[in-house]
Amino acid sequence: MSHALNMATGFSVAPLRFASLVGFAFTLFGTGVLAYVLGRYLLEGTSVPGFPFIASVIAIFSGAQLFALGIIGEYLARMHFRMMERPTYVVRSTTD
Repeated sequence: MSHALNMATGFSVAPLRFASLVGFAFTLFGTGVLAYVLGRYLLEGTSVPGFPFIASVIAIFSGAQLFALGIIGEYLARMHFRMMERPTYVVRSTTD
């Protein structure tokens, strides 16, 4: 399992893209909850009981942080792949 995890994370940017997508989804979810809470307060004049406002703000900021970390990680992964000095292409065979 350890070797499989190293192979999946060492030669691919897919986990970083997944983190970016999850962060973006959390940000959208938090924004939606915040819009609902503020809309209900402005339209009906009543607040939503509990802590939805705090939860939405936490979801927005934590999602934004996860999204930013995914973007930075993907940038670093691309720089790492370029620094490995692999050729940009490989010629399998030549014809005369």
